[in-house]
Parts: sequence; C-alpha cells; structure tokens
Amino acid sequence: MELDKLSGRRTLLFGILAIIFGVIIIANGVDFTKFALDLLVIYFLFVGVINLFFRFLVKKNRISFGSALLHVLVGLVVGFLNRASNLPVNIVIIILGCYQLCTAAVYGITYLLYRQNKLKGGFRYLFDTLLYGGIGLTTVFSPSTDGRMQFLIVGIYLILLGFSNVRDGLMFNTDVEQKQLRRRIRINLPVIIAAFFPAEQLNRFNRFLQGEKREHQKVYSRIRDEQKLVDLEVLIHTSDQNLFGMIGHVDICYKGKVVSYGSYDVFSERLFGTIGDGVLFKVDKDAYIDLCKEESKKTLFGYGLSLTDEQKLAVEKRLAEIDELLEVWDPPANLKDGKRTYAYKLKHELNARLYKFKTSRFKTYFILSTNCCLLADSIIGQAGTAILDMRGIIAPGTYQSYLQYEFESANELVVAQNIYQ
Repeated sequence: MELDKLSGRRTLLFGILAIIFGVIIIANGVDFTKFALDLLVIYFLFVGVINLFFRFLVKKNRISFGSALLHVLVGLVVGFLNRASNLPVNIVIIILGCYQLCTAAVYGITYLLYRQNKLKGGFRYLFDTLLYGGIGLTTVFSPSTDGRMQFLIVGIYLILLGFSNVRDGLMFNTDVEQKQLRRRIRINLPVIIAAFFPAEQLNRFNRFLQGEKREHQKVYSRIRDEQKLVDLEVLIHTSDQNLFGMIGHVDICYKGKVVSYGSYDVFSERLFGTIGDGVLFKVDKDAYIDLCKEESKKTLFGYGLSLTDEQKLAVEKRLAEIDELLEVWDPPANLKDGKRTYAYKLKHELNARLYKFKTSRFKTYFILSTNCCLLADSIIGQAGTAILDMRGIIAPGTYQSYLQYEFESANELVVAQNIYQ
C-alpha cells in the first residue's frame, strides 16, 4: 500500500514538472535547451573525471580508459559549442524535425494502405502526412528560424502530458466505479519512449527476483482484489533477445482463448518485415504461453480485468463484429530459412485457428499503425479503458504503462497481475 501511495505521488510530481517545463519551453525554448545541455555537459565531465580518478589513482583496471576519456572529450566539446554558438540547440531542433518526418512517413504509409484496401477515413492520415512533413522539412532545413514552432509544439505537448498525469495522480487513490462505458483521451509518452517500457519492466522484474532469491516459478501472481473475478486478461510480451522482442506485443485472452493479431504470414511481408497480410488467430491460453516461453524466450505480463455485465456484453459484441470480417486461412507448409513457419506450428502443434481479414483496416498489418495494439484497443476499449490515442498509434509499452497504473491505483478495472516466465 505504501508503494501504491508512492506511485501516485510520483505520477502527480511528474505531471507538475511536465507543466512547468512546458511553460518554460514555450516562453524561452532556446535558453532552456542551452541549460539542459549544460547539465548534460556536467554529467559527462563528472562521469569521465571520476572514472579517470578510479582508473589511475585507485588502480581499478576494469574501468575503461577510452570510455572515461571519451566522456570528458564529449563534455568539453559540447560545453564549448554550447557557450560559443547555437549549433547544439540547432542540432536538437533538427532531431525534433526528423522525428516529425518519421511520424509523417508513418501516416503516409498508413494512408497508402487505406487506399490499397479501399477503406474510408484515409484522408485524415493524408492531412497528418502533409502537416507533419511540412513542419519537419522546414525545421530540418532552417532550424534557426523554425525552432520556435518546434519549441511551441513540445511545450504544448508537455503541458497536456502534465495535466493528464496530474489528473491521474489526484485520482490515484480514489475508487472510481465505471458504471458507464466511456473513454477519456489520454496524453501518453512519445512512442519512441513508451516502446521500451516492456523491456524496462522485464529488467525491473529480473532485479526483483535476484534480490528475493526465490525458486523459479511458472507464474508469479499479485492479486489486488480477491473478491473480483478476472474476466479478460491482457498479455504483454517482451524479451531481451532482439529489438522487436524488447518493444513487445499485445494479445488478449477471453474465456480461456487468446486472440492475437500480427503479420504471421511471413511470405506476404515487405518493407523489411514491417508490412504484411494481417492474420488473427485463436488458441488455448496455456499451450500458447508455453510456446512463447520455450520457443521465443519471452516473458509475458498478464493484467487481469474485472468487467461489469455491460462491459462483457460490449466486448463480446466487438469480438462478434471482428468474426464477421474474417475468413479461414491455412498457413502453407513451405519452409522459411529451412524451418517451419510460426503460423504453421500454431495450427499443427497447438490446434490454433488462423484467419485473414476480408476487409477493414486490419486487412494489412503495419507495425507502426494497424498493429496488435490497435486491434487489442478496439476490443479492450469496450471496457472503458482510457488509453485512446487520437490517431491510433499505440505501442505495447503504452498499454503496459496504463495497465500498470490501473493495477497500482484504487480503480477497479485491473485487479490482478500475472508474470509468465
């Protein structure tokens, strides 16, 4: 309980600081950036000098001389440039512009997929492509003149993020009974940061196990309210095997069946595996979790949701709507890199049922928009969750961050956490 109170206060403090920084950046983004860079310089010089001290005076040979010297040199160069010119500030502005261009590229690809699949609603992505692309291009090619626009965008974003966290912090220990199905717009951390939340949670859990020195268990459980039954479980996958494993994956489990969506037809993949035919499969939970742990070396974080009768009906209605969009898919027996495909194993080893979409935005999978998170959100959202993003770009880490908050707070939605390792 004390840890829960600490989490609430931390959320509130983060929100207040975000609002303060947002206001400062809008008022004087250049000076604030210079100040932040000065703090970075102090950090690099401190780490470098301390490591050199231990390397030569304390004779700790395991400390790398090259790394310590690099820290000092970086600190000195950045410090000199930051005092002598606006070059470091312009580089920060260009990085923000590049982030805008990457966002524009995601929206542009999503728009093309909408056109390819003859779907309505694609023009909003075209508008976002032109908007973000225009801001990004002008910023990259003229950072000294367009930096004010970037600082205004960052400042407004931080203020909205701050108010969202202040609201969460104030409501942290308030028992909120969701009698009506409603969704609040949440301002989340940038996807590039939220993407690695599952890996961070895995590292934290592993450190906890080392400190506790427990015997290995198949499932580690924390029950917040034993009086409430778990009606739906959200499974967040993560691993430390590769980048995609660290970013994670989202499934839902309802009535003992896992519903998973992804690019499981490897022979349809293109653009370095980021785009492919959207495939949905349904499989028994226990067998699927064992496969994930043994073959993919994954750890799964499960968050148990307790639903009202109205919420259960809404979830079942959405699942039925999705079923109407599906057609059975039989994965081919062809080998990929000399091995049976993951989809083939699911069908023939776990008796999973696999489907492709006849139509809808999920007909084509795109890792950065029409992904596992978007499909899960279209189902879990029926329970009134508040993780809706204005343009549907949600990372698994965004989901886990919200569900972890709900589990630690006094809200009645998430009542259990299971860790399958």
